[in-house]
Amino acid sequence: MILSTTWPGSSLKQEAARLEAMDVTKLNLQQANALAQLRDAVKDCNMQDSSDVFLLRWLIARDFDVQKAEKMLRASLEWRAQYRINTLLQDFTSPEVFKKYFAAGFTGVDKAHNPLWVVRYGRIDMKGILQSAKKKDYFYHVYSLVESSVKFAKDYQEKLDLPSSVITQSTIIFDLEDFAMRHITYKPVMDSAIQVIQFYEANYPEFLRRVFIVNAPKIFNIAFAMIKPFLNEATAQKIKILSGNDASQWKKSILEEVDADQLPVHYGGTLADPDGNPHCITKVNMGGTVPESYYFNKQMKLNSNNNKKNLTVANGTKQKLEFAVKDHGLKIRWDFYSEEGDIAFGIYKKKGNEKMFIVPKDRVDCHIVSEEGEIPVEPGQYVIEFDNSFSYLRSKIIWYSIDVDAASNDQNGSAIIR
Repeated sequence: MILSTTWPGSSLKQEAARLEAMDVTKLNLQQANALAQLRDAVKDCNMQDSSDVFLLRWLIARDFDVQKAEKMLRASLEWRAQYRINTLLQDFTSPEVFKKYFAAGFTGVDKAHNPLWVVRYGRIDMKGILQSAKKKDYFYHVYSLVESSVKFAKDYQEKLDLPSSVITQSTIIFDLEDFAMRHITYKPVMDSAIQVIQFYEANYPEFLRRVFIVNAPKIFNIAFAMIKPFLNEATAQKIKILSGNDASQWKKSILEEVDADQLPVHYGGTLADPDGNPHCITKVNMGGTVPESYYFNKQMKLNSNNNKKNLTVANGTKQKLEFAVKDHGLKIRWDFYSEEGDIAFGIYKKKGNEKMFIVPKDRVDCHIVSEEGEIPVEPGQYVIEFDNSFSYLRSKIIWYSIDVDAASNDQNGSAIIR
């Protein structure tokens, strides 16, 4: 017997009400007024999409509280600008390890014409992936998958000439077959999972229609207890945990919302690869253990401190290196790593008491692989900041080589503890 259950605290009436509000043509007077108010409040914003449907997402996510919706939307637009999300699909190329071992992809659409995803999370060697790529690249890979889903939904809607008044979303089959303690006990894995939930909740409101969780073992309850505080109620209502020994029953539940020809045979549909593979591995790979040949060689990194200086950033503190750039057409270059964990890194230009960040401060996994980069700068006073204020226990030893590409400039920098 199958237990087809929405997340604890869900309400079918609440979910039905939210679905009703997702059609612009069915808004009541109060909701329509809120939409007009939000449009006026954000008219100064530079948005790629300013449609009623787009604005409605933020209102629904904040229960039609215009001020809260505006605050959420503005914060997301800042996030998109900081991480260049608008051009991510053109600018970012996922490392090979993700293409071969990150088991997630499209297989078709659900009955409401929303993109259908399969994520074989239980078969993903997350520890191996995070030892083979920077955490930043992992997040960018996830961002790119979500952005491709948004693009697919929009293109598909236009292709079929579907009503533009209805919000498009996505449906996910989250397969936990082979899910084990290794997915829970390795802290960077759980930290990354929580961060993905947080960025999705903050930046893609009402883009999730349904999540089917299948093949969940008992230890999933431990993971659920860890991520539950980061899920809002609206998201929780969209999740169905399909448990039970009779796979035909949970497959039947999925087929209530997905046509068979859009669903891999393995999940109860009729879709298969040209060679008959029921898993559709041409669309979604099977994950598996990441070979150690992909791992970053940490020993090589630790031995590469020729011509590098070092500084210690104590727990709860920051260290700053100041550079005076005197000429035009120059660049600041950096190459650094940490012996004791990640560090927040950023570069800003000082102008009086103001700071203008030219490299937004962000935590980087320089304990896994050296962080390298360069950026063009104009004359002025620049500060490179290593921020360990988030760490309550661990100091970080940073080995660095940072310079401006002209002998006439100060190429060493002066460390200042803040």
